[in-house]
Amino acid sequence: MNKIFALSVVLALSACSCSSGSGADTGGDRFSPGDQTYAPSAVRRVLDRQQKAAFEFFYNGADPQSGMAYEGNNRGNTVTTGGSGFGVMALIVGVERGWITREEGTGQLRKIVDFLTEADRYKGAWSHWYSPDGSYVAFGDQKATGDLVESSFMMAGLLAAYEYFDGTDDVETGLREDIDNLYRTVDWSGYTGENGDGLYWLWYSETDTYSLKISGWNEALVTYLMALAAPEGHCIDAETYRRGWNLQSFPQRKTYGYELPLGNELGGPLFFSHYTFLGFDPRFMQDDKAWYWRQNLSHTMVNRHYCIHSAPETYDYGVDMWGLTACYGAGSSPNYSARNPQNDDGVIAPTAALSAYPYTPFYSTQVLLNMDRISECQGEFGLADAYKPSEKAANRDHLAIDQGPIVVMIENYRSGLIWNLLMSNDHVKAALEKADIGMPSFEDGFPFANIETGSGYMDMMQHPDREKYELDYYLGDGGTAKVEVVRESTGECVYSASPEAVSGLNSLAFGADRVTRGEKYFIRLTAPGGRIHQLPVILH
Repeated sequence: MNKIFALSVVLALSACSCSSGSGADTGGDRFSPGDQTYAPSAVRRVLDRQQKAAFEFFYNGADPQSGMAYEGNNRGNTVTTGGSGFGVMALIVGVERGWITREEGTGQLRKIVDFLTEADRYKGAWSHWYSPDGSYVAFGDQKATGDLVESSFMMAGLLAAYEYFDGTDDVETGLREDIDNLYRTVDWSGYTGENGDGLYWLWYSETDTYSLKISGWNEALVTYLMALAAPEGHCIDAETYRRGWNLQSFPQRKTYGYELPLGNELGGPLFFSHYTFLGFDPRFMQDDKAWYWRQNLSHTMVNRHYCIHSAPETYDYGVDMWGLTACYGAGSSPNYSARNPQNDDGVIAPTAALSAYPYTPFYSTQVLLNMDRISECQGEFGLADAYKPSEKAANRDHLAIDQGPIVVMIENYRSGLIWNLLMSNDHVKAALEKADIGMPSFEDGFPFANIETGSGYMDMMQHPDREKYELDYYLGDGGTAKVEVVRESTGECVYSASPEAVSGLNSLAFGADRVTRGEKYFIRLTAPGGRIHQLPVILH
């Protein structure tokens, strides 16, 4: 393991504790506070099964000729560009977890790279959909049309693969050379339109026209970042990024008590906080508009809060049944839609909560365990794409753009794998620098923690793999710190340590030996200078 990956693993510990307490919601919780539902071994069994099932969509369920992912498992032989980019990341996860061999992974990737090299391209970008022979398939009015956003999803996946398959043999060397060539032949600057005022989503080659200017806040930050760091002659400059992306922030705005500086006040569909951040690690991304970890965590918490407290009671949502994003319909709401608090018809997408695992692992686990035991929710490749709880109706089909984030974001929570890979890529480092996106300015304490606004507590569970409660803390000055875990009801200290802390991020991990699950505790940090920082938690 290199040092960057080791750091990513340590910092991923924070993700397991950044969900916030659900004390205000316990009346709707279907689990008793003291049971063993959230014991690491119990969670791990379900997490392993469902993550692997979603991965199979991109391996055993992929098109055998091209290696590309089908748009959906029951949508004919149409393959998709963006969903296949997510699938490339999923293949990496499959190799790392031993679900397929490294040779099987590189074999599948070889098919994909060869297909992308020979497929119809438009100023180097790919179409939204294809036939397995590489000819475009019309997507609405898009015929011979380049889709830059879909192409950026694919390119992010390929750059992660470039970092992962780092062997010196002919197979992996050849893959890296061909991936580099693909990146160098996408003319990102050719999608700035006639005025060069920003990137455009689509270029219609038959009419030489552009459509859908890409401006924030939405899922396409990755498109600007891929374009910023493209090779000379095909890249965009920082001014085009600023002028085109044109973020408007609301730094003082809160929704349900959560800071939400970007986008509309209810956040939009949850894929906004998923697609770009399959590979870009929001914990280490801050600019003059937002800290992206806080933006994405708050977005998730707003979505969850709406489902539990503000959605119609007849929808039958709850603490273990929440999450609105784009998905198929179900029951009496059969249509595909980008569901969100402002567009809600009672349909939950499992990908919404499961792809939020790095942000809200405990709350995502509640949804995972609940849906795992609902028979209607079981599909060929894991959980159904959509479920309407009020009717107990599901659409058991699967979509590539929903399956991929499940695999990748669960892995980012578990190990930080894909975040580490893409963030270590030289192109990505250059893109972030050109965009003036850099390391956040942390303050002493627990920077990744988030208090649930209704309860005033943060829910924590033991990491399902490492079987510890894990939390990061930050100190501006290194030295001997003191960390205590104190039972709120009695003042009993159940854990104490005096680590030699560094100036910067440090990791805390402790077991459940003296913990009573479901009870309230304080995690108390005494900095080397004597200042105390206290975090109220519920330990499950």
